[in-house]
Amino acid sequence: MPKIINRKQLIDNFVTLALGLLVIFSVLAGVIFWMYASTVYKNSDQVLNQYVQYYQKNGWLDQPQSVKHSRNEVLRPPDEYRGSFLYFDEKGKQIEADNATGAKNVLTKRISLNFNKADLDLPQKTVQNQRTYLRLEAVKFKPNTVVVPGKDGPKTATYGYVFVDVTDTVVNLKKFQDVMVWSFGAAFLFVLFFAFFVARASMKPILKAWDQQQDFVNNAAHELRTPMAVIQGKLEHLLTKPDATVFDQSDAIILSLSEVRRLNSLTNSMLTLAKTGSNMTKIEKEPTDIADYLQQIVAPYVEMGEISDKQLAVDVQVNQVVNIDRKRIHQLLVLLLDNALKYSDAGATISLAAAVEKKRLVLTVADTGRGISAEAKKHIFDRFYREDKTGSRQTGGTGLGLSIAEWIVDAHNGKITVSDNKPKGTVFKVVLPL
Repeated sequence: MPKIINRKQLIDNFVTLALGLLVIFSVLAGVIFWMYASTVYKNSDQVLNQYVQYYQKNGWLDQPQSVKHSRNEVLRPPDEYRGSFLYFDEKGKQIEADNATGAKNVLTKRISLNFNKADLDLPQKTVQNQRTYLRLEAVKFKPNTVVVPGKDGPKTATYGYVFVDVTDTVVNLKKFQDVMVWSFGAAFLFVLFFAFFVARASMKPILKAWDQQQDFVNNAAHELRTPMAVIQGKLEHLLTKPDATVFDQSDAIILSLSEVRRLNSLTNSMLTLAKTGSNMTKIEKEPTDIADYLQQIVAPYVEMGEISDKQLAVDVQVNQVVNIDRKRIHQLLVLLLDNALKYSDAGATISLAAAVEKKRLVLTVADTGRGISAEAKKHIFDRFYREDKTGSRQTGGTGLGLSIAEWIVDAHNGKITVSDNKPKGTVFKVVLPL
């Protein structure tokens, strides 16, 4: 994959992940702060409701209130509440109470507000007056019901603010807000840093898959090009001899047919591998008698081994019925046995063993052939990999067989390994969970 595409994809993934995290952190912080603020103002709002209930029950309020109370409920006088009251005349001017005759506490002496009639339609709110924060609610009194002893004599109050000093609450709330901002900011930066590495890590399998795809396409093109070139060359040669008989050109025809078979085998293998990354092919297990099943698979290879002076032995130590995908395991064993015969010389021995160990079916295909080098073992299951590339055309191999074998084993949640056979040769061991 080009570096510029790689970098652009990395940046896009990182930005998307960062924006998602930012939204999540912002919503989470907002919800926590809102819940905390609602909690800390709850007690203050209860005090305001008690005042409103008291005046409402006594019939002094001139506007409907949302606060409800029971008729039998005994309400204490407002002097026992921890709130305070500010009174206003009909023009909205504050009535300064005479401290000697009626002021409740010194707090009202330093509070100066102008009454806003729009507050009558609003719920409790928090306002700042100089350095003091008040939680207040506006009320309207019936005419001549509330008389306030002021400095210039008693005055009738038309409006009022019942309030609670919430300075400490607001200060604590702001400190909590600062803690929230700093803690969530630090956490976001940490997660953002972590997200960058996650974005990079998420690109690795994509890049690996891209490289594998490129290698697969290049190798497939090479494998397809060679037999096509051979067939094309032979056919063009036949056209130069229109009077020749089939017998005269039998060598060219036989070679062309051989390449056609090779192409057919290659395309089938490529189709099988193309299905390994999708859900197109499913493993369908069914109860199987392993002894009879393996004998049927091995029978043709026993005859092939005798023709090439090679011996094939079978050792089955399974006394129970096991669940396997017969079609796929048959394909797996054919691939392993075919490789063992191809890469073994005359006089070699190929053995197929089956046993049950710790609730696992163990299949082993061993030969006394040429063996596989340590370096080749690292790539033996890679697509199109062949240790002996010069002899691939003689053996008919495409380098896809063991890749298909590995996929079949993985689909069974099993494991396939390759090791040396002593004193020479190779052992393929397949372990399938039962």
